[in-house]
Amino acid sequence: MKGSLGLEGAARDRERGVALLVGIGIVAAAASILWPAPTSRAPRSSPAFVFSNVRVIAPQIRDASRVNVNAATEEELATLPGIGEALASRIVAYRAQHGPFARIEDLDAVSGIGPSLIERIRDLATVVEVAGESP
Repeated sequence: MKGSLGLEGAARDRERGVALLVGIGIVAAAASILWPAPTSRAPRSSPAFVFSNVRVIAPQIRDASRVNVNAATEEELATLPGIGEALASRIVAYRAQHGPFARIEDLDAVSGIGPSLIERIRDLATVVEVAGESP
């Protein structure tokens, strides 16, 4: 009799285990229905447009963290590291005489500005064309 009770107890434990696993499965399924996992909503890529010989002038859009050497005043230019009042004045005078700069590297044409100073201000200055001016 002792042996048969042992088998019955083991069978009961096994049934309880199976019931527990089934219950866990039901709870997990319900949870996935009630709280679905977030899906990746990657933006759909739009077809690429290729423009050639197009020049976009958008003076109203500017990076406020950078000084636009084509529109900045002497005071604004003087805030750049290595550009004091004298160099700022030369930049404005050069710009007035020759027109706006096309690239940041074009500042090299201003007396007193060389490649090392250009590298120093590269991340702080930008060249955005000002409407109404042409190089």
